[in-house]
Amino acid sequence: MSSEFAARVPTLWHGHDIARQMTSRLTAGRETLVIADSSLASRAIADDAARTIEVDARSLTVTAVVGIAEEIARRSPSVIVAVGGGSILDATKIASLSLAPGHVFDFAVERASRSALTFLPDVPSPVDIVAVPTTLGTSSETNSVGILKNESGYRLIVGRSLSPRHAIIDPCNLMTLTPASVREGALEAFLRLAGASTSSRRSARGRRDAVALGGALLETASGDVATAASRLRLGRLSAATQRSAALRGQDPYSARHWYVANEVAFALEVRKMVATAAIIAAVWRRVCSGDPRWGDRESLEEFWMGVAGRAALPPDPPTGIAALIDRWGIPSPPRPTVREIHRISAATETAWGNRYPMLAGLFADDFCDLLRDSYWSEGGE
Repeated sequence: MSSEFAARVPTLWHGHDIARQMTSRLTAGRETLVIADSSLASRAIADDAARTIEVDARSLTVTAVVGIAEEIARRSPSVIVAVGGGSILDATKIASLSLAPGHVFDFAVERASRSALTFLPDVPSPVDIVAVPTTLGTSSETNSVGILKNESGYRLIVGRSLSPRHAIIDPCNLMTLTPASVREGALEAFLRLAGASTSSRRSARGRRDAVALGGALLETASGDVATAASRLRLGRLSAATQRSAALRGQDPYSARHWYVANEVAFALEVRKMVATAAIIAAVWRRVCSGDPRWGDRESLEEFWMGVAGRAALPPDPPTGIAALIDRWGIPSPPRPTVREIHRISAATETAWGNRYPMLAGLFADDFCDLLRDSYWSEGGE
């Protein structure tokens, strides 16, 4: 999503071993609730006396988020510290709406049951959120977007009330990530920039920022990602994608690969970037063939020309992105069956395509063609 939808920019704190110091400072004397990934429970982040809700990140459906919201409403904290990956941060941001006047949380959940994209009423955040990410790439700690999983799929909720007040990037919280996970996060941040760069409706500054950040992400993630310094830099670069002009423009839906990957990930029960690795080159082939429904060829080629040299990648964008995914070892999902392809394609049209601006003018048959042209591992039909 473009940062046209962004509001207050969270204060960003970053540095080695600063998480405990900063959370203690930001929560001092305030009624605090910590919401943390249960797998991180042994890693102290905030004051030991703070009340804590431990959450299994693997089970964050709408039902779990409703439960978290009820706990937040019951305890009514003045500050919430959210510790975990993007799913934990998103769940916390959405659940915190239970403190907003006007039944905003109920509106968000009900609307998401009927629509793939929900815009919240333009109200301030009901509580200060201190976001402490333990993964890379999602930028949930610095954006005003939340993903809610319900029975229909992963649903997008947007509004300034979802923007955290503070974000803390501490490489000590990123050191358990495998190199593969680090590069997967770097790819997510990079493709956020590349997606915005498939639109011609962007400022010169936005284009420059996208190239500068994209090149730095490629260069850093192509090197030694085992060090705390490299992980801190990648975390800062990911956050910067939301804090620069790179995503700003008149086409907030330009990252069109995201919507298809969203449906692939839900249907095949794979991570979002695994789904993205399968389809991105096929999407870019359509952009570079001159199909404006998928994006602007000249804009994508200009962006790619500005970044590819930083990682010695082929100059053709579809070939280059496929080479990067292969080099970084991003896995692809098993090939979907014919039935799954049709189901994913129908769901994509219903949620995002046809008359909707996200994938305007694209229909189930277009998505079937795209999925047949995508890159899959062995398996399925």
